Amino acid sequence: MKTCLAVDLGAGSGRVVAARFDGGKIVLEVVSRFDNAPVEFGGHIFWNFPQLLSDIRAGLVAGAAKYGEIASVGVDTWGVDYGLLDKSGRLISLPYAYRDSRNCPERTQEVFDLVGKRNLYDRTGIQFMDFNTVFQLHTEKIEKSSFLDVAEKLLFVPDLVNYALCGVVANEATIASTSGLVDLETRDFSRPVLSAIGVDPALFSPLVRPGTVLGKIKGLAGLEGVPVVAVGSHDTASAVASVPADPATRWGYLATGTWALLGIESAAPILGDESFALNYTHEGAVNGKFRFLKNCTGMWLVQELRRAWTRGDAAPSWDELTLEARSAEPFRSLIDPDWAPFASPGKMPEKMAQFCRITGQPVPETRGQFYRAAMEGIVMRYREVWGELETLSGCGRDILHMIGGAIRDSMHCQMAADAMKVEIECGPVEGSATGNAVAQLVGLGEAADFDEGRSIVRASIAPGRVEPTGNAARWDDAFPRWLEFKRTASASRVETV
Repeated sequence: MKTCLAVDLGAGSGRVVAARFDGGKIVLEVVSRFDNAPVEFGGHIFWNFPQLLSDIRAGLVAGAAKYGEIASVGVDTWGVDYGLLDKSGRLISLPYAYRDSRNCPERTQEVFDLVGKRNLYDRTGIQFMDFNTVFQLHTEKIEKSSFLDVAEKLLFVPDLVNYALCGVVANEATIASTSGLVDLETRDFSRPVLSAIGVDPALFSPLVRPGTVLGKIKGLAGLEGVPVVAVGSHDTASAVASVPADPATRWGYLATGTWALLGIESAAPILGDESFALNYTHEGAVNGKFRFLKNCTGMWLVQELRRAWTRGDAAPSWDELTLEARSAEPFRSLIDPDWAPFASPGKMPEKMAQFCRITGQPVPETRGQFYRAAMEGIVMRYREVWGELETLSGCGRDILHMIGGAIRDSMHCQMAADAMKVEIECGPVEGSATGNAVAQLVGLGEAADFDEGRSIVRASIAPGRVEPTGNAARWDDAFPRWLEFKRTASASRVETV
C-alpha cells in the first residue's frame, strides 16, 4: 500500500488528501481541511499565502503521522494567479487574488491594443477573462512602483507551494496554460506576447509536464526527502485527469465547483471565427492534449447566497436549501449566472433581484425561490455551452462525466441531465484530488501513463448514472426565454448594487 498526499486548494478552501494505492485501486481519505480566505489591504484583495502554507504543512505532517511512510506529494490549485520572487528567492508580495478590482475591462482592452485581440487568441487560444495572467501582468507593469522591476522569477500559486516545499523553481505546464501567455504551437511561453506587454521572458522557467519529479521535501517532520511530483497543477487539469471515461465513447466533462468547467479533450486546437466569437479556451491537459472548454460561473452564486443568509456562525445547511428549492415554482425567475455584476463578492440576493427587475421577471421572495433561480440559471448555461461544444467540435456526445463536490446534489445532476438531454455519469466527487494522485502514480512509475491512470480510477469508484426524464420538455420551453433575458441584461447599463 502506497500513500500519496494530494494538496488540493480551491478559491475558498483547501485540503490535504491521502490517496492510498494498493496496486489496483485508489482510496481517498481527507487528512485536513482549512479555509482559504483572502485578505484586504490598501483597497486590494490578496491571497494569504503564509497562512495557506502553514495549513498545508500542518496537513502534510498530520498525514505522515497518520500513515507512516509517504510515497510522494503533489499540489493543485486554481489558475491564473501568481507570486514574484526577488533575486534572493524571497516572495516580494502576497499574490493578488483574481477577484481584485485591478482586474478590469480597461486593462484588458489596453492589452488588446498592444497585442491585437484576435492575434492573442490565435496564439494562445485562451478565453478572455479580465483576470487572465496576461492582463494582470500588464497592470503590474504600468503601476507607478512595479514589483516587476525587482522580480527575478514568476511562479503560479501551485508552483509557489512546490517551491516552498522542495526549493525548486519551476513552472508546471497545465497551470501556465491558464495564463494567456503560452503559445499553442510551441507549448512554451510566447515571446511575442511577452514582448508586446513589456515583460521579460526570463521571469519564466521551462515548462515541466505532469508526472515529473521536481525535488524532495525539506524541513518537514516525517516528510524529509519525500518526492514532490508536478501534477496537473491547475485543479481542473487534475479533475479532468480523474474522468473515468471509456475511450470508445464520445464524452464530455463537467468539473463542478465555484466555477463550472464544461468541455472536451482535443488532440488539436479548435480555432476559427466561431470559437473566437464564443470565447472558448484551450488549456493544457495532463496527457498533452487540450482541454477545450468554457469557463462558466458554477456554484459561486449559491455559495454567495448561503453566505448572505449566514448569521454569525449559523449558516443554512445545503440539504435545507435544496429542500426549499425543490418546493419552489420551476422557471419562475431565469438568471444568467455569468452576468457581470454577479462576479464580485457580496449582496448576491440584491444582485439577483436587480437582474429580475431589469429583465421584467418576478423577483424571488423566499430562500427557496432564490436558490432554485440560481441553480436553474447555472444549468441553463450548461445547456447553452453543451450545444456550442457539439457544434464547434463537429461531434455529438454520448455521455457527460460530472465530477466534483456539486455532484452530491441530486437535484443539480437531474436538472443537468434534463436540460442537456444527455446521460450523465457522476464521479469521482474528489475529482481534483483523484487526478492529483494519478499524476503522482505516473511520476512514481506505478502507472505507465495517464490512460492507465484513468483505468485505475474506473476500477476504484462506482459512478452514479442519471438519465433525462420527462422534464426535459420544460427545459426546452424555458430555454428561449432564458436566452432573451440574458441578452436584455447584457445590453443594460446599470450600477451594481
